Amino acid sequence: MFGYSGTREADVHELHAALKRACADDPSLSAIAPGCSAHCHGWGYVIHAANGLFHYRTGCSIYEDEIVLPKLKGPIRAVFHGRYASKPELAGPIFAHPFVASDDTQTIYFAHNGGVQVPGLPERKVDSEWALEQVIARGSLESALPVLKEHTLSALNLLVLTVSRQPGTPAALNYFHYFKPKEPGKVKYYSMFEGTMPGGRALVSSTLTLPAAGLDSLTNLKPAVFDQLIRLDS
Repeated sequence: MFGYSGTREADVHELHAALKRACADDPSLSAIAPGCSAHCHGWGYVIHAANGLFHYRTGCSIYEDEIVLPKLKGPIRAVFHGRYASKPELAGPIFAHPFVASDDTQTIYFAHNGGVQVPGLPERKVDSEWALEQVIARGSLESALPVLKEHTLSALNLLVLTVSRQPGTPAALNYFHYFKPKEPGKVKYYSMFEGTMPGGRALVSSTLTLPAAGLDSLTNLKPAVFDQLIRLDS
């Protein structure tokens, strides 16, 4: 997955193309799913730009989907996610990220890599949906993080776009990077990175740093801040 904040439409296209390539051939995925190398269980995005708010989810794999991205103008905040499902029976557009929920003050778009342990989770519901419900119930991502960390089984890698209902309040794009496994392969897989695109700033999963992604325009790469809520569009 990736998050982007900037002003260059071409950056989003380059990141999207890289995510397609990386999701089709991710050797690091085998660290958490032995024998698997493709994120094949759907994908989605949310993009907030000066000319609109665009949200898309599908059960089609990102590398097989030929959808054309919308035209974008002005400041851009974007979250893209390609999904590998630990339970393939829970595949389809309603299970693709980013999930969305609203309360009286905001609408939240929520993308998650990792897993949280939820006793009694309904059969046709995924853990990331439960995690978003905790954010809505507590009014903010920051307030929900303690309970989400407590329930984290593997990783709590989050990209969250918040759109306020108040006029004149800018959207906010935040990330949170946290995981528990210590095995080298899992550490490599769950690690996230910040970098610079020609027209903005990006937060990417490790998949997008692999040679298969071919993301040469991402520079100044450094590890993402660990266990702190970080605003990507600041």
